[in-house]
Amino acid sequence: MGVSLTSGLVSGINYNDLVTGLMQLERRPVSLLQSRQNDYEVKIAAILNLSTKLSSYKSSLEELNSSEKFNIKTASVTKTSSGEELLTVSSSGSAAVGSYSIQVNQLAAASKKASQGWVDDNTTAIASGSGSFRFKVGSGGAVTTISINNSMTLQELRDEINTADGGVTASIINDGTGSNPYRLILTADNTGSSNDVIITQNNTDLDFTNKKVEAAYAYTTNSYSGTVTSNAGNNYTGTTNKTFLAEITTGGTPASTDARYKFSTDGGITWTTGVTVAADDTSQYIDGSGSSNSTNEGVKIKFTGGTLAIGDRFTIDVFNPEMQEARDAVIEVDNATIVKSSNTITDAIQGITMNLLKVDTASTLTLTVFSDTSSAKSSIENFVESYNSLYEFINDQLSYDPDTEAESDPLLGDPTLLEIRRKIGNAVTGTIPGLSTAEYTNLSQIGITSDYKTGQLSLDETKLNNALSSDSDAVAKLFIGTAAPTNQAITFVSKTSETQAGTYSIYISTAPEQATLSGDVDLSSNGLSSNETLTFMYSENYTETSPTYTTFSVTLNAGDKINTIVNSLNSTFATNEAGLSATNNNGNLKITSTDYGADVWFQISNDYTGGSTYQIWSSESTRKDAGVDIVGNINNHRADGDGNILISKSGFAEDGLKISTTSNQTGLFGTISVSLGIADRLPSILDSYVDSTSGVLKSKESSIQKTVDDIEDQISRIEERLADKEQRLRDRFARLEVLLAKYQTQGDYLANQLGQLSNLSRMISKR
Repeated sequence: MGVSLTSGLVSGINYNDLVTGLMQLERRPVSLLQSRQNDYEVKIAAILNLSTKLSSYKSSLEELNSSEKFNIKTASVTKTSSGEELLTVSSSGSAAVGSYSIQVNQLAAASKKASQGWVDDNTTAIASGSGSFRFKVGSGGAVTTISINNSMTLQELRDEINTADGGVTASIINDGTGSNPYRLILTADNTGSSNDVIITQNNTDLDFTNKKVEAAYAYTTNSYSGTVTSNAGNNYTGTTNKTFLAEITTGGTPASTDARYKFSTDGGITWTTGVTVAADDTSQYIDGSGSSNSTNEGVKIKFTGGTLAIGDRFTIDVFNPEMQEARDAVIEVDNATIVKSSNTITDAIQGITMNLLKVDTASTLTLTVFSDTSSAKSSIENFVESYNSLYEFINDQLSYDPDTEAESDPLLGDPTLLEIRRKIGNAVTGTIPGLSTAEYTNLSQIGITSDYKTGQLSLDETKLNNALSSDSDAVAKLFIGTAAPTNQAITFVSKTSETQAGTYSIYISTAPEQATLSGDVDLSSNGLSSNETLTFMYSENYTETSPTYTTFSVTLNAGDKINTIVNSLNSTFATNEAGLSATNNNGNLKITSTDYGADVWFQISNDYTGGSTYQIWSSESTRKDAGVDIVGNINNHRADGDGNILISKSGFAEDGLKISTTSNQTGLFGTISVSLGIADRLPSILDSYVDSTSGVLKSKESSIQKTVDDIEDQISRIEERLADKEQRLRDRFARLEVLLAKYQTQGDYLANQLGQLSNLSRMISKR
C-alpha cells in the first residue's frame, strides 16, 4: 500500500509540487493526443453539418421532382344570373385548358319505395304467417331474401334488410298523422335509372305496389260526434304521398246544406275554401266535385250523423309507393347531351369532376380550366434558395483568409467536399441529359443563372413566369426525369434511379390481351326468349399456385335486349367488385376484363336449357378465358412482361424503365427517349453521400470516429501508465522521508552519546 504525502516533514521538501511538476512533463503526449482528438471531433461535427445541408437540399429536389407540380389545373364554373350554384367542379392534371358550356337538366336520384302507413313500428306484426320478403336492385341485380314470420315488426324487418347488405337501405318515417303514421322506406344505395328497387316477393301485409286512399281520421279535440269516412282503397290518382286536411268553417249537420269546410294538401299553408258538406246519405270528392279530377286526386270524404262545429279537423292520408323514381343525371356539355347514373360526374370532360347540385334548364354556365403555376414557381424558388445555402456553406468550409488570423475550417481542402461542389455545380449549370432537342435544355433559359465568382444562383422571376406560362411541360423536363415514345401506342409508365438517359428501341413479340368472352346472337331487336341466370367465376391471381376466386350470379329476364343486359351485368360487376365490363358489340354481348395479363381469368356458366332456341350464345357450354402477358424487348434486351406493362431488366442502361401498351399489334414500336432532370438525378447522387448506412459521409464519419476512439484508447493507456508512475514516485519519496527520519534519529542518538562522552570526559578531568 502506497504512502500519501504533501511535503517532507524531515527534509522540508514539497514532494507534492515536485511530483506534480514531473507528471506534467510526462503528460505532454496526452495533451498532444487530446488536441488531435478535439480536431477530429470538430471535423466530425462539420461532416454532420454538411450531411444535414445536403439532406435539406435533397429534400428541396424531391419536392420539385413531381410532374403534378408543373401540371396543376384549376377549374371554375359560373353561377346562374340570379346567383344560384348549380354545380361545383374540381380538376386534375389531365384536364385540358379551355372552357365549356354546361347546362344541368336533371339530377340523378335513388329509387325509393314506401309501404302504406302502419299503426306502430315495434309492436304490431307485419305478417300473419311465415314466408319471404325478396328484393333486388336493377333488373339484373342479385336477389336478397329476408325470412318473415308472424311476429316480425316493422323495426325488425328494417333491421334485417339493413343487415343483409343487398344494396338497399331501409328506414322508418313517422308522417305525424293520427292513424297509421309509420311507413317503411326502401332506398337504393346508388342513384341511376338502372338501380330501381324491385320487390320480387312480399309475404307481409305491407303494400309496396298500389296507390291508396287511407281511412279518414277525426282529431280527438273535435266536438263532432258523428262518423267520417273516406273511399279507402286503391283509389288514389295522384303521385305524391301527402295528407288531405279538412277544417269546418261553417257548422251544421251533414244532413243540411249549411255546413261548410276548407281543405289543404300542404299541412294548412294554403287552403281551398267554400266546400259544402253533402247530405249524409251520399259521399263526395273532397273538393265538392261529383267526379275525380286533378284537385281531389280521387279522394272522397263522407260525414254521417252528428253536428259539425267550426274548427273541427279531419285528415285523409294518400299513398304512392313510388316515393322517388330512379333517375339518371342529364347534362349538356357544349350542346352534347350526357347521361350519367350519378350526380358526381368524372368522365364527361377529361380530368374534370362535376358535382351536380340543382337543375335549371334555362341557365347555361361556363366551366373554365386554366393552368396554375404558383406551386411550381414556389418549389423552384425553394430549390434556388436551398442550393445557395448549401453552396455558401461549402465555400466557407473550403476558404481560408490568412489576413484574419482565424483558424482554418476543419474541411478545408477535403477532397469529398471538393467533389460534391463540382458535381452539384455541373448539374445546375450544364445541359440536361436527354434534352438536346427540347425547347429548354438548361436552367439559364428559364431565368436561373450562376455567378461565376461565387457560384451562387440568381433567379429572374419575369423570365421564369414567362417560361411557365408558355410551356410548363418543357420547364418540368429540366427538373423531372421523363421519357417520350415516338409511337403513340406506347405509354411511358416510370423509371428508376438506375435508368440512364438515352434513346431505346421497343419491340413487342406478343401483344397483351384482356380476358374476353363474346356472345354470337344479335339481341338488339329481339330480347331473350326466357329467363336466364349467368354464374361467374373471376380471379385476379390465376397464375398463382392457389388462386382466389369471386363467384356471383345475375338473373336476366325474358324480353331483355342487349342494352338492358349490358346495364344489368355492369351493375352486378360493380356490386361484386369484379374487374369486368360488358359492352354492346353490334347487338352481341361482349364481356372483357378491365386488366390485361395471364393473372386475369373468368368463367361463365348458365342454367338455360332451351333446346334449339338459344339466348346469348348459339350453343350451350361453360365458357372461360384468361388474359395474356406482353412479351418484348427494350433496347434489344429481353424485358419482363406483366399484363400490358413491359419492364426492362437490371444490368443495362435502360434498367428499371417501364412502358405499357393496349395495342394488339406486334413488331417494332419505334423508340423512347429518356431524359434525366436535375431533381431526378441529383438526389441519387446526393444519396451516395448522405445515406445513413452506406453513404460516403457516413463512412468518412465512421473512419474519423474510429481514429478518435483509437486516440481515446491511447490516452487511457498512457494515463494508466502515468498513474502508476506517479504512485511509484510518491512511494519513493515517502520511503526517502522515512529513511531520512531514521538517519536523523540515529544522528540525534549519536549526538546524544557524544555529548555524554564529552560530559564524562570533563568529569574524569576534574578528578
